[in-house]
Parts: sequence; C-alpha cells; structure tokens
Amino acid sequence: MTFSTMSAVYRITEAGLNPLQLILVGTVLELTVLLADVPTGVLADVYSRRLSMIVGYVLIGVGYILEGSLPIFASILVAQVVWGFGFTFVSGAFQAWLSDELKDDSKTAAVFVKATKYESFGALAGIGLSAALATVYVGFSLIAGGVIFIGLGLFVAASMTETGFTPSSNRERRTWDSMTNVLKTGLRAVSMSRVLMALVAIEIFFGMSSEPFDRLWAKHTLEMFDFPAIFGLDPIVWFGVIQAVAAIAAIVGISVMERLVPVDRPWAPRLALSLFNVTMIGATLTFALTGTFGIAITMVVVVYVLHRVTWPFAAAWINRNCESEYRATVFSLHEQANSFGQVFFGPGMGLLATLRGLRAALVGVSILLIPPQLLYLVREPSAGGEQ
Repeated sequence: MTFSTMSAVYRITEAGLNPLQLILVGTVLELTVLLADVPTGVLADVYSRRLSMIVGYVLIGVGYILEGSLPIFASILVAQVVWGFGFTFVSGAFQAWLSDELKDDSKTAAVFVKATKYESFGALAGIGLSAALATVYVGFSLIAGGVIFIGLGLFVAASMTETGFTPSSNRERRTWDSMTNVLKTGLRAVSMSRVLMALVAIEIFFGMSSEPFDRLWAKHTLEMFDFPAIFGLDPIVWFGVIQAVAAIAAIVGISVMERLVPVDRPWAPRLALSLFNVTMIGATLTFALTGTFGIAITMVVVVYVLHRVTWPFAAAWINRNCESEYRATVFSLHEQANSFGQVFFGPGMGLLATLRGLRAALVGVSILLIPPQLLYLVREPSAGGEQ
C-alpha cells in the first residue's frame, strides 16, 4: 500500500487521469499479468524459483522508476507493462520456493501468515519516507520505491539459497515440452479439485471487485471529503497517515488471526476466508455510501487489512491441494484468475464511474463480493478430512 497509494495520488494530482483512465492503467497492468503469469510460473517450476524472483523484483523496480519519472498517461501505461512482467516472475515463485525449502505443509502455512505480518512491518517502515518525499513531489516516492525493489532483487541474488528444488535436466531445458507438461499438470490438478476450481472462481470475482476499489478509492476520498486540518496536514500527508494506520492495523490483525485461527487445520482457511469476505462486503458498501470522513477512512483501512490477511489463508488452502512439481503453476493460475476478472470487468466499472459517478461503481464492488461467499461453501472430502 505504501507506494501503490502514492501512485494513485500521483495519477490523480500529477497526471490528471479521469476514472476511466485510472481503470485502464490497471487493465493494462492486469492484461500483462494475465498473458505472462502462467508462462513465468512454469519457468519458475522448470528452471529456478530464485532466479525468477530476482528478475521479477528488478523489473518491478524499473516500472516504478519509469512511472515516477514521467507523469504522462502513455508512459504510465508502459510502466504497467514492465511492472506487470516483474510481478509475474515473483508471483507463485516465492510461495513455491518456501514450500520446497520447508517440505512441511503445516510449517509452510504458519510461515505464510508470519511473512505477511513482517511485510506489513516493512510497509510501515516505508510510509514515513514515502510521505516525506511526496510532500516535495509525489513522483519521488515512486522512484524511491523502485530503488528499494531493485535493491531487494540484489539482496535475493546475494543471500537466497535454493536447496529444495531440482531443476529440469539440460536436455529438457532446451525444449518447451517440460514447460507444457507442467502447465498441463497444473490445469489438470485444478480441474480435478473442487476446492481449487472454487478458489480460481473466487479469485475472478475478487479481481472484478478489487480493481475498481483499488483504483478509485483515493479519487473518491479526494472529491467527496474535506480533509481535516489537523496539525496543518495536507491531503498528501493524510494519505501517509492512512497508510500508517492501515499497516499497523494489518500487523495487529494478522497477529490476532495467527493466534486465533489454526492454519494447519484443514477446515480453518475456508472458514477464515468466508468471514473475511462477509466483512469486506460490509466495509466496501459502507465506504461507498457514507458521508463521514472518519467512517470512510476506517472502511479503507478495514478493506486493506482484509486484503492482507486473506492471501496467506488462500495460499495455505491452495498449498494443501498441490504437489510440488506444479505448485508454482497453480499459484500462477490463481493470480491469473484475478487478472482475468480485472481485465474483462474493470473498464466497464471505470466507464460506470465516469458516467454515473464513483459512488455507483463502489456500490457495485460490494455486490461483486457476494458470489464468492457462496463458493466458500465448497468442501472436498479426502483421507485426511476437508482439503
């Protein structure tokens, strides 16, 4: 949220994008992810998860720097392509790498939750820098984010080991056959598991709903509310405050979930995800309809926290239903489903926001979260209980 929120403000205040253009920026990003996610996920399964992460972090950094340097619609679109390719190299590779290194589903599920909590600490640490740079020029915060991601790629290159993964043989590397086989195996695994099929369908709806909210909440807040003049803070600094509160709330929320929800139990991820989704429906609808600044910002924080705590439980649920050889591919298919929902529904919501107003589009977001609630009822019996 640290740099993505500032990029939203940057696109509104510096580049002057309208709601449809804001959505189209996201559409280009997600279309890139949609086209590249599975091939890069297969590359991670066939060649190296570590190498995939290094390339991905560097590309994400380059994308941030490009966008922060040129506040022009066309250059912002190009930056999304670069950023999107970087994201697909990282997508699934980290989860698959961790699963291979630990070789224990229960430990892996717990680490997913802890990693999300520590990521929130990292976000909190970057908020002060991001907000301080944004008061001078919003683009500086994006450039700083790009430098940090490139540094992360170099850190992974220097420090990360990869002992639990066995790459394909040299002969297999010279052909695309092994990649095709992994992809087919991953698709077969999804088609044969009701749980994985349900999770893919859920992710499509999440993509349909998250794209409008992520792209439009900042514009809705800037246009609908007068920011309180507390300590003389301007709106840019207020966004930093919102980020800080959200990051702290995410850390607390993840810590609470870590203690209350036994992620190693087969039934726990599904129940937790269902409760998170119900709460998200209420939060997005309240944000769309409220006329009170405090309530609106609280709902933004709630949605952010729910986004943060949802992923580790979804990852744990997927991990329980995947074999190592196609795990990164299935994670990539899961991400691709999200991109599919964003690409094929996002522009319509952007047009709705442009023609009928931001509030109408945001109400639509809450409606799109209803079908996933029904899909969370899917259960799959196995020898060890629900998968």
